[in-house]
Amino acid sequence: MKVTEDNFIPLLCQKHEKALEYCMLHYGGLVKAVIHRYLGNLPEYEEECQNDVFFAVWNHIDAYDPQRNPFSNWIAGVARLKALDCKRKYASHMLETSWEAMEEKGQPVIHQEFSAELQAIETEFSDETRQMLSCLKPKGQELFLRLYIEEENVDEISQSTGLAKPVIYNRLSRGRKRIRSLFAANRERSLRL
Repeated sequence: MKVTEDNFIPLLCQKHEKALEYCMLHYGGLVKAVIHRYLGNLPEYEEECQNDVFFAVWNHIDAYDPQRNPFSNWIAGVARLKALDCKRKYASHMLETSWEAMEEKGQPVIHQEFSAELQAIETEFSDETRQMLSCLKPKGQELFLRLYIEEENVDEISQSTGLAKPVIYNRLSRGRKRIRSLFAANRERSLRL
């Protein structure tokens, strides 16, 4: 069976390797560009991250909904998330390395080069998060920060805020929709320019 743009997604769902090859061939450039945007200063991690993206596509293709957005948007989102994960992993690795170096040398402070790089990564995450959440009301922003950044669970948030869990899930769902719609509109505008 010949793999085409029209049939590669159903074939991926059926775990046909040729469909994954087609996906890598036709969407590899997009994935590479997205990853490079986030890992440009870490080229040694880009190839590993690309592999992680296509592995995630292979394992989670059933999460793709063609009614919500085109495949190119979906795989670009997967690439972005994987690149950010890689960047976080790299930041924690840098921190561990700097702690090991401090212990070996008996130094009480992190090397300035590590500290500066960690600070730059943290600032980039903070700026992106602030920009992404700026479209939400303050209570919505707080929910997203507590759940996704501070990694509290819904039960803890429910107890501390007094909001029922269904209300929290509803607000998170509306917030995600708002963020998606605004970022999709911004992406379309930038593509037209």
